[in-house]
Amino acid sequence: MTKLYITSGPDKGNSFEFQDDIVYIGRAIDNNIQIKDSSVSRRHLKIQKKGHRYFIEDLESSNGTFINGGQIGPGNVFEVKEGVPITIGRIVFFLGMVPPDARVGVKDLTDVTKDRSDTDMLSEFGDRPMTSSKNLELIYKVSNVLMQSLNIDEILERILDYIFDLLKRIDRGAIFLLDSKTGKLEQIIARSKHENGKTALNYSRAVVNKVIKNGEALMMPDMAKEDTDNFSDSMLQIKSVMCVPLISRSQIRGAIYVDSIIKPYGFREEDLFLLTALSSPSAVAIENALLYSNLERLVEHRTKSLRKTEEKLRESDTRFKAIFNNMSSGVIVYSVVNDGEDFIILDLNRAALKIQKAKKQDVLGNRVQDIFPELKETGLLAAFKRIVRTGRPERLSVTLKDGGKISCWREYYVYRLSSGEIVTIYDDVTDKKKAEKEQKALQKQLLVSQKMESIGAFAGGTAHNFRNILQAISGNIEYIEMLYGDQPEVQDVAKSIYDSVEKGVDLINNLLHFSSRGGEYQLVELDLADVIIKTYEIIDRVVNKNIEIKLDLEKDLFVRGNQSLLSQVFMNLFTNARDAMPNGGSLIIEAKKIEDEVIATISDTGHGMDKDTLEKIFDPFFTLKDVGMGTGLGLSTTHGIVEQHKGSISVSSTPGRGTTFKIHLPFVKTRDLKKPNPEKEIILGKGEKVLIIDDEHPTLEALANLTRSLGYDVIPVDRPVEALKNYSKWNPAIVLVDRSMPELDGVTSIRRIMKIDPKARIVVVSGYEESGPDGIDEDVKGLIKGYLTKPCGKEDLSRMLSGVLEEKPE
Repeated sequence: MTKLYITSGPDKGNSFEFQDDIVYIGRAIDNNIQIKDSSVSRRHLKIQKKGHRYFIEDLESSNGTFINGGQIGPGNVFEVKEGVPITIGRIVFFLGMVPPDARVGVKDLTDVTKDRSDTDMLSEFGDRPMTSSKNLELIYKVSNVLMQSLNIDEILERILDYIFDLLKRIDRGAIFLLDSKTGKLEQIIARSKHENGKTALNYSRAVVNKVIKNGEALMMPDMAKEDTDNFSDSMLQIKSVMCVPLISRSQIRGAIYVDSIIKPYGFREEDLFLLTALSSPSAVAIENALLYSNLERLVEHRTKSLRKTEEKLRESDTRFKAIFNNMSSGVIVYSVVNDGEDFIILDLNRAALKIQKAKKQDVLGNRVQDIFPELKETGLLAAFKRIVRTGRPERLSVTLKDGGKISCWREYYVYRLSSGEIVTIYDDVTDKKKAEKEQKALQKQLLVSQKMESIGAFAGGTAHNFRNILQAISGNIEYIEMLYGDQPEVQDVAKSIYDSVEKGVDLINNLLHFSSRGGEYQLVELDLADVIIKTYEIIDRVVNKNIEIKLDLEKDLFVRGNQSLLSQVFMNLFTNARDAMPNGGSLIIEAKKIEDEVIATISDTGHGMDKDTLEKIFDPFFTLKDVGMGTGLGLSTTHGIVEQHKGSISVSSTPGRGTTFKIHLPFVKTRDLKKPNPEKEIILGKGEKVLIIDDEHPTLEALANLTRSLGYDVIPVDRPVEALKNYSKWNPAIVLVDRSMPELDGVTSIRRIMKIDPKARIVVVSGYEESGPDGIDEDVKGLIKGYLTKPCGKEDLSRMLSGVLEEKPE
């Protein structure tokens, strides 16, 4: 049986028998022969046996396949004889036999893993002539380029021309330059002997970076002996590398990089000396060309500037006055008196007169402090004195005040003329500053909106998970009650658990209403006392225990409003009251009906507010809290919601004595909103088969037990895929399915069930509500027969099951 013998690499000395006619060799474990070496591709080549002949095909490997030293093209099939060396990456192997002297008759084949000295390897290329005279000729030619050209592209091209002309073993070369401003290394030009024109070179960044960092030339004659951990897979094809720094005036400007991808030991020490010798004049040439290019741009810029100056000098005094008076910026010219102790207004343009709200005849020839006394407090006159003394222009931002409040903002540019006069060019930027403040306010508002959206999403997910838990609790206790309900102690425990479940449901509903996740805003008749109580139940869990809360609410405080929005009103007021009493105090909440109004009063004993603060309390983004602790939108939102409900809100406060808010809402005459609880009626089944799909095991078990106790044959499944697979075999009369499941969501499960059984009766049982932001689409509603929100009790479940089963199939 034919064997494969490995003569280099980590598996050196091993042999493998051919078990099949087709054998794959590579680094991956799924090959027939696995070679664990980074130079070998995951699936490198295929060897096929036909009779006593062997054919080899390179599978587009990274480093290629060589037969007897010659590379074969990927995708082509070549016949190979026994005893002929085959090289993949750093691995050499033979088919059938290993010749007594494996190197005899092996043309151009180098064992890159064999431990051999540099001298031994270089002896293989002993036929290369020494090129000292040619080296000197090359350096002379490059020096001529430096003297004859300042074109950077031409210099770079000629340098590569000469390097490739002398160093015949070079396959690829590139020149890199350091950006003097950013320090970033950029590949300016690259060339490959095997490609036409310029190319983007996949070079050894580790080599180039090391040369740039140390400022020393580097040669790696045999990359196979280097640590390959620092190289990417694409660099494993490189056999030899040389890189020298470009140094000019003791500064590293870049590097010249060349490599060979055919054989190791493609360069010798003389080549490195040559490349190093070339680097210095090349660096000077490149730097001179760059300096010349920059100088040309500078000269061009200066020339344009001079032409503009000449044009301005040729302008008539009339034209100058027209420009002066039609500038949008204000301009004032001052003469300096008493060595800068005072300034006299010499001239000003129309824009300055408009900004200053003055007449020209009233200001010319007068002292600036007499005409514009408000400028003294801005620091502008002090800047005039500095500029008179130093001659350096300055930019200043100035604010003017009226009655202690900022009335306007100005931006000044002040400079000294050669005549010694002072000139100010300035703009009134009040509108710009206000626009910037408004933009910041809008950004804050957007941030708050995003936070509220996140809270809403969190509330919806929390409600779903919590309702699943409540479903498991309520379902199991109802099941236990049906089994052992005649025992008094069971009844007491069941009642206590029912109360707790009901409180949990109320808590979730309040949270959804507060986070605006409970559906669309609709105005309905409701009892304001109920709204306050539900909001209080939320805030009571987070209020410090050193704050005493007192509730005094009348009954039947009917108003027309939206529960979620009104809950937000009271939540904002309760939270502000809590923050105003960090050391404790009292929060008093009252609500009563007076004539045709419902009046709610919220009072605290906190630090209170002064008169100026009270005037701004409902302004958007006004807040007394530290940065990051409040947005200033709470009371503004509260005011808007109250007005939306056709009501009003007022506030009174005294520093150190607390704050009181009063909300007035129109009273609505309505019927008693309290609906009598319908008598609990349980409708039992008749053994119909019910398929229940829910990934939550506690919820699934509780719902299955509850359904089973109602007289149904139950098939509980926690994996939708399993339910779909066995649906036709089970043929259920009705399906209960959860909406949110990890493997396959409820909506997708519903659609697939309907494809299997178009007459299927499906009811969704979910922790999400049917409507609102987390609701289902109308097309999904058309596929189902009902929707139950968890936790659902046995009465609701029995009525839903019986009602759906009584419907006649379409």
